[in-house]
Amino acid sequence: MTASDAPVVIVTGASRGLGYTIAEKLLAISAKVVIVARSEAGMAKLAEQYPGHVEYVTGDLGDYETGVKAVQTAINKFGSLSGIVFNAAVISPVSTIATTDIEAFKKLFDVNFFSIITTLKAAIPYLRESKGKVVLVSSEASYESHFYGWEAYGSSKACVNHLAATLAGEEPDIFAISVDPGVMDSAMQQEIREQHGTQMKGAHHEYLVKIKEDGTIPSTEPPAIVISNLVVKGPMELSGTYYAFNSPALSPYSTA
Repeated sequence: MTASDAPVVIVTGASRGLGYTIAEKLLAISAKVVIVARSEAGMAKLAEQYPGHVEYVTGDLGDYETGVKAVQTAINKFGSLSGIVFNAAVISPVSTIATTDIEAFKKLFDVNFFSIITTLKAAIPYLRESKGKVVLVSSEASYESHFYGWEAYGSSKACVNHLAATLAGEEPDIFAISVDPGVMDSAMQQEIREQHGTQMKGAHHEYLVKIKEDGTIPSTEPPAIVISNLVVKGPMELSGTYYAFNSPALSPYSTA
C-alpha cells in the first residue's frame, strides 16, 4: 500500500482497550489514523511508535467540538477521510428507570450518541467523496432486557443501531454498520466490576467478576480485527446492518 492510497481513519475512545487495539490493527496495514480520547498517554505512545501515521485529539466527546476537531485534523494533516470507528462510550449511570439521574442519563447520551451525529455532520462531505466507511460499536444490551440497570447505556446503543441503518439509507455511497464486540477485557468492564455491582442483578455481576478472576474474559483482539477490517473493506451488501463481531456474516473479516 502506498502512502497516497492509505486509508485515513478516525478512531474514538482509542487511548486504551478496544479502541487502542483497533488503532494498532489499522496502523499495522499502514493506515493514517486520527485517534480521540480523554486521556493522552496511550495516544501519545502510538504517535511515537508510528511517526507520520498518527494524529491525536485529546478531549471529551461530550463536548461536540472534539469530534469536529478530529474530522478537521484528518483533512488538514492527511488530506482525506475514508473511515470512522465510533468506539467511545460510557456506562454510567447504572440504575433503574425509577431511580436514574436524568442529567447523568443526558450526559451519557452526549458521549454515546449525540457526539456521533455531530461528528458525522462534519464528516459526511468527505466520506461521500471517498465512498467511506463507518463502524459504530454497539452492544447486546441494545436489544436484550437482562442487562438490569443498564437502561441508559442500552438505550444509547439501540439508537446507535438505528443510526447505522439510517445513515446507510440516506447515504448510499457510505458504508455503515453497527457491531457488538461482546464482553472483553476493557476499562468499562473494570468499572462495571468495581463500581456497579449493587445496581445490577447479582448473577450478572458475579459472572463478569468470575471471568476476570479465572482468566477467561475475552481479549479485545478478535473484535478489533473484525472492526478494523470492516472500516477499510466493509462490503455495501452489509451496510445498514447490526451484527455481533463473531457472527458468520462477519467471518470473512475475522483474520488480520
